[in-house]
Amino acid sequence: MSSKLFAMLALICVLWLENTNARGTVHVKEDGAIAKVLKDYDKYAYPGTTEQPIVKVWHGLSLEKMDYVGNMSKMTIDVWFELKWNDPRLTWSGTPARIRLPMSVIWTPDVVLFAHPNTKPLFNPNVVASRNGDVILLPDAKYETKNCTQKNDDVIECKFKFGSWTYGSDEIDLQAISPGMKLETYTENTEYQIVGTSAVREARKYDCCPETYDDIVYTIQIKPR
Repeated sequence: MSSKLFAMLALICVLWLENTNARGTVHVKEDGAIAKVLKDYDKYAYPGTTEQPIVKVWHGLSLEKMDYVGNMSKMTIDVWFELKWNDPRLTWSGTPARIRLPMSVIWTPDVVLFAHPNTKPLFNPNVVASRNGDVILLPDAKYETKNCTQKNDDVIECKFKFGSWTYGSDEIDLQAISPGMKLETYTENTEYQIVGTSAVREARKYDCCPETYDDIVYTIQIKPR
């Protein structure tokens, strides 16, 4: 190899090394926050603390689609359901303002439709956690109920009751995000029109347990077109 060619190759190597060193180690901006909050995190422990043992959980439904089968008195709804709560273990300082985490790695409220508690989301999205510990979860799901009754003026009323399956009012304070279902993204049914919705929070006591349990009853009122 000639000395001229050798010198050229050496120069290329030096320039490549200098460029590599200039770039340095790549730091993904969420790495530090995710590593911090998940270190020693126990996803089986609910986020109640000694100072604040009751976790406030907000629940809401955004209606996408509604179907009603009259001869079965059955209503089926497609919804985005929204859950919000605060987990003080999911806090950090600085950037980023938010991180995304799989549902499977953190604690999430076990709020279910009591009539069909085995109903699963149609997909499992990430939760979005803010650096102050606020967490939001927005899956979509399909629910059905046969708790439908005929009211006056051809109005049919169907109810969907949601609540925590295992946490009583002494651990979870379940609250409705809005006074009814959100209809901003609703696609109209061709046979029935919605004439009203409501969301009512109630506290009930069951024979099994000394504590009360919160639930939210969503009601949809429809009538034929």
